[in-house]
Amino acid sequence: MISLRRALIALGLAGFVLGLLVLTAILTSDHTENKAAVAALDLLVGWSFIGTGLYAWDRRPSSRVGPFMKAVGLTWLLAGFMNASVPGLFIAGAMISALPIAILVHMTLTFPSGRLDDKCAKAVVIGAYVLAVLLAPVPYLFADTTVSHFCGPDCPTNPLMIWNEREVADAMFAGFNGIGAALLVATLVLAVRRWRRATPEARRDLGPTLWAAFVTIAFFATVISLQFTGLEEEIHAVYLLAVVPLASIPYAFLGGLLRSRLVEADEIAAENARLDAELKRRYEELRASRARIVEAADAARRKLERDLHDGAQQRLVGLALSLRMARERIDSDPGEARALLDEAQAELARATEELRELARGIHPAVLTDRGLSAALAALAKRSPLRVELKDGVGERLPDSVEAAAYFVVAEALTNAARHAGTDRAEVEVARRDGHLRVAVRDEGRGGADPSGSGLRGLADRVQALDGELEISSPPGKGTRIVARIPVG
Repeated sequence: MISLRRALIALGLAGFVLGLLVLTAILTSDHTENKAAVAALDLLVGWSFIGTGLYAWDRRPSSRVGPFMKAVGLTWLLAGFMNASVPGLFIAGAMISALPIAILVHMTLTFPSGRLDDKCAKAVVIGAYVLAVLLAPVPYLFADTTVSHFCGPDCPTNPLMIWNEREVADAMFAGFNGIGAALLVATLVLAVRRWRRATPEARRDLGPTLWAAFVTIAFFATVISLQFTGLEEEIHAVYLLAVVPLASIPYAFLGGLLRSRLVEADEIAAENARLDAELKRRYEELRASRARIVEAADAARRKLERDLHDGAQQRLVGLALSLRMARERIDSDPGEARALLDEAQAELARATEELRELARGIHPAVLTDRGLSAALAALAKRSPLRVELKDGVGERLPDSVEAAAYFVVAEALTNAARHAGTDRAEVEVARRDGHLRVAVRDEGRGGADPSGSGLRGLADRVQALDGELEISSPPGKGTRIVARIPVG
């Protein structure tokens, strides 16, 4: 596969060779006056557009500006064959002489994006191509170039003429010149309107480019308008004046393109800086979250130790004492022994229930065995609140996701029961767009503190799974807690 760089080099060589051929055609012409000046201007315009176009194409492959400039340069050189003495080359160059101007109009109205976003601009560009490609060649079917206004008797013959109808040809030339002038004026109006509507930054990028094109198009519109006067010397002078700003256009376009690239680079740079700051912020949040998780784990472990020591452990110690006393009295006082055994049985039941509660706080067995839906249903049933549960999960999720969702609901319901001053709550769990969404809402007094240890711990648990937790609790308007956790 040929690389872009090699293809551009080949196009550059082709443009250079084409320029040499046009130079030869001009210098050997029988009907061109001021051959050196004409050749110099033609090559200056053609090679400038080709060279800058190839450079822009290489630097900005995604932009259409480079191909546009290359096309203007090539068609301009091809149109230079209208100076040739060979009839075929002469008439071919004359027939495409309007095409580079049409491409220039297209390039002007689409710079720098290369897209036509305006309906009026689309209509002007389509009209320019229709005129240059389809309509402009038609009069040559009826024009005797040796006796018309082209270049007099020294002009080559027209090999395309099917019959000589000078009046028909002149009428067509005049009509098409009028259409061309109108299209160029419309281009000027659209260019000025676009510049006026642009932001100050865009004006700095568009200004030199659009004004160079503006001056050139204005000159060519004048040349076309003078066609109706028959002032050949004036037409030739204005044409030469038009070529001068035309030669500057490719450099203006290239400068604007590179400037827009620098602006885009600055905006890439700005976005990178923003992303870097965001990454640093997320990193600091992660560090703080990890520290809080470690602290919370230590606090939970100490609390578990206290709960075991003060609760189940003391009950088991009391149970052991009751059993020893029952054993000592089983022969001497069977009734007292039975009472002690009954008390031991009750103490054992209480210890078992406390251990179950502790285990449920660490990780409920029902969550492991039957999944999130069953665990939430059991949680809602045990809650002192009337809980309306809307379960849209339907299938098992990763253990870490189910655990996070469960404890979000558990903490939210516990807080609502303790602090909200309400007797009901709503819980909604659903899987949407690759996330598990958990929402808990109550209509209590609100005012929940997101920085409190409970809610902060929930946020850390959710963020550890790359999720997010939102807490809305305006005073007097209830509390709403929403967690979004990625599930893949």
